[in-house]
Amino acid sequence: MKPYAGRSSTGPIYGAPFALQCMAQGGVRQVRGPDGNERVSSLTLYAPLEAFGQVPAGSQVTHNGDTTTVILCIPHDDGGLGTPQHTEVICE
Repeated sequence: MKPYAGRSSTGPIYGAPFALQCMAQGGVRQVRGPDGNERVSSLTLYAPLEAFGQVPAGSQVTHNGDTTTVILCIPHDDGGLGTPQHTEVICE
């Protein structure tokens, strides 16, 4: 995982790479990105809730040797109800 840190005149800037323990699920689906445009996702990662904020849209993810870009990162917080909590990382 290389977190997106912004843009420069030469392209995107990424922070230091780090490993993120998660469950990966392949499958094609249509999602709406943070800009409101519809995008196609082929990989969804389910990570601990603490990963939210560490993986902004535009980050790069390498899974099984393939590098893709994060479209959207969604926290799923149970609000104290005791149900599973996680962060959904939706990738291209």
